[in-house]
Amino acid sequence: MTIKNIITVLTIFLSGFCYAGTSTKVDFNFDWKFSKPAGFVPQDTLFLSPDIKWEDVCLPHDWSISEGYTKTQTAGSNGFLPGGVGIYMKNFLTSDDMNGKKVFIHFEGVYNNSKVWINGHLLGFRPNGYVGFEYELTQYLKPKGSMNTITVCVDRRAYADSRWYVGAGIYRNVSLILRNELYIPSDGIFVTTPQVGNRSMVNVVCEVKNAGTGVKGVTVKHEVVYDGKTIASVSDDFVALKGDFNEFTASVELENCHLWSLETPSMYELHTTLIASDGYVMDKKTTKFGIRNIKFDADEGFLLNGKSVKIKGVNIHHDLGCMGVAAYDDALLRRLLKLRSIGCNAIRTAHNPHSESLLEMCDSLGLLVMNEFIDEWKVAKKKWITERAKEDAPDSISIGYTRYFDTHAEHDLKSFIRRDRNHPCVILWSIGNEIEWTYPYYWASSKDNKGFKGLIHTGDPETDNKSILKEFNRLSGGKDDLAETAAVLAGWVKDVDTTRPVSSGVVVPSVSRLSGYTDVLDVVGYNYKDKYYEIDHKLYPYQPIIGSENVGQLFEWTAVADKKYIAGIFVWTGFDYLGENGPWPARGGDCSFFDFVGNKTARGHFFECLWKDTPKTHIVTIPEKESEFKMDADGSFTYTPRPGWIRRWEWYDTRDKWKYRRDEDILVQVYTNAPEVELFLNGKSLGTKKRSDFMEHNILMWKVAYKEGTLLAVGKDGDRILSKDTLSTSGKPCRLALNCDRKTATDNGYDLIHVEVSIEDKKGNTVVDIPSDVRIILDDKFELAGLDNGSPSIEDLNINVINNSVRTYNGKCLFVLRTIRGKKGTSFVKVVGDGGIQGRCKILISHPISH
Repeated sequence: MTIKNIITVLTIFLSGFCYAGTSTKVDFNFDWKFSKPAGFVPQDTLFLSPDIKWEDVCLPHDWSISEGYTKTQTAGSNGFLPGGVGIYMKNFLTSDDMNGKKVFIHFEGVYNNSKVWINGHLLGFRPNGYVGFEYELTQYLKPKGSMNTITVCVDRRAYADSRWYVGAGIYRNVSLILRNELYIPSDGIFVTTPQVGNRSMVNVVCEVKNAGTGVKGVTVKHEVVYDGKTIASVSDDFVALKGDFNEFTASVELENCHLWSLETPSMYELHTTLIASDGYVMDKKTTKFGIRNIKFDADEGFLLNGKSVKIKGVNIHHDLGCMGVAAYDDALLRRLLKLRSIGCNAIRTAHNPHSESLLEMCDSLGLLVMNEFIDEWKVAKKKWITERAKEDAPDSISIGYTRYFDTHAEHDLKSFIRRDRNHPCVILWSIGNEIEWTYPYYWASSKDNKGFKGLIHTGDPETDNKSILKEFNRLSGGKDDLAETAAVLAGWVKDVDTTRPVSSGVVVPSVSRLSGYTDVLDVVGYNYKDKYYEIDHKLYPYQPIIGSENVGQLFEWTAVADKKYIAGIFVWTGFDYLGENGPWPARGGDCSFFDFVGNKTARGHFFECLWKDTPKTHIVTIPEKESEFKMDADGSFTYTPRPGWIRRWEWYDTRDKWKYRRDEDILVQVYTNAPEVELFLNGKSLGTKKRSDFMEHNILMWKVAYKEGTLLAVGKDGDRILSKDTLSTSGKPCRLALNCDRKTATDNGYDLIHVEVSIEDKKGNTVVDIPSDVRIILDDKFELAGLDNGSPSIEDLNINVINNSVRTYNGKCLFVLRTIRGKKGTSFVKVVGDGGIQGRCKILISHPISH
């Protein structure tokens, strides 16, 4: 630890004494019990049989991924992973520090339909699985020194209630919060920066809750801190009325400001202190914020601090592969760093609120966020049990939150906005995704969209607005619930935050532009409708457009790269995700920049060449007979895509290997951002080709008769070498190579180690064509949090939970280890594969310094 870090830790430690008695947030994730009692039916009155068998768990916890893949009572739309009813229970003492305090429990995310009891008293029901909530426990606590019991029932019997994997359980953090009678509520501070520049204005709205017996005088003090130093402060005296949430405002001007940007994501802190009239510090809260200006312009696209920025975004779901949806920060950070490494600068949170940790990381990494609320409004989308888009799931297991939309949507949407409104990374609020699916009169009014399989429009855009509107009015009967609901949702967003535009992922723009739906949006998101960009910019020149969902193909990027008025795109998707698939054994999407375990896909390498200026060249291969590309007699290449509506989401068939039958015709494909590439086989040049001759697909190609050895691709600009890549013939498996993403950790029970395993030959080449069942051997300092190999097929995994083993896929697999509280020291991790090949690594685990 550096001297600077030690000083910071001591400062935090000592300041705790200065503000003893203020609000305290306690980690409540450990020492839970969990059970899935057979036949249990949730009711308001809690009755648990004494025969229930409990297992010890720590949070965050996703029981669905823990139970494993199965065909029994599961659905392809949810990744063939189970639902059911789960019960969580935790005992805790009424301690001395709770004396005179208001005690709350805060859940960041429970999926879903949760009921919470304290000592048998029902606190409430929350159907939404993504939005956090809290309950006050004070009046139900037992006397000091007595044991209390928190019980949480999670009802996931509707196991096909989503089109993607959603998990099951208390999958985000839980905290116990102790407050004085005068306090700042959760998400009760809102920081805005109406004036941005070298000199900036910071406005603060601070809510104060007076839970006492009378009117209270209070001083609200705000200090702005940058790089550990207080640079400005303001304070004022107010009167807090009894029982109300009082709103107090303040402003402070800053000079020599460090603006938040993609390159330098500078963050400030606002330290807010509540001081009672007798001088007692009642509460203290730290709010991080950034100073930046955002603007979406119909002609100029997106501007950050006045500078044009082309959004190079991806959609991501909230699952973390083999971790399920259990929201561990280390796993999430690993993914965001990988996305940023290929030039990605933005995230769309498809299609629900993600963890607050994601936004904190995007703040610090300089990633933009299109923050999305929901996938369904009042009408549920069709789900499936067997085959993708077959829509064969009955309503009893497929209808979820739409049942509660009318009663809960306003509260949940506003809670979501309140939670995330201080994050500078958030540039758009999205109120929905492809909602037109659920209103047939939208689809039927358009000629180019006939359901899920007609998502991507490949013909000319529809421009006969008069005929479209006439048909729409006939089919809708003059009443459009979709547009009315959109207006209500947009209004609820503006009730909480007017500093960011409202958007939505629109999928039938030819109709939605005429119905009034897009009139309530500040920025219109287009899902798979690149053909409409140009015509709609002319027809609706006043409204900004962004590609909110786009296939990961070259044409989607070229459609926006040179069009200033299109803010950018969000490719589907950044990482492979569980669900939205089928039939068995397909467990999830195979359409991303990174697979389930974080291996960069061919598509990821391709887009890195498009999105980054850093020189790059990458080789992939495929037998010509298996490829959609064929070499013509004149040496050119013809592309014939295989049939099927899903093809537009898929990448070209390729392999990361150079090992075939002798003299077999192999297509060598090279992705690069260099002007030209020279290809060598075993040191012999196979010719130089220019990227400008392959602009239709931006893939340079050679037809090569296979010979054992090494391919070398050299990216060049004339005589100047810019980048290289090699691909060599692999031999017999010799060892297992381990790559751990960290060699040190703390015994806090949260730190993760991602152990990437590769089969290597004696020369260090990855052996992709000889799979091996790999077992990991751990000591008592780690527990296995997940294992995977990246394959989209369940049957390729061959997971053995007894042996802690998984089969390699393309020569690789992944083990995720979690530290155990209180277990420090040196840990030796060993992996063993078929034939006795093995590898090992050493990890040092220390005890975290207490604050």
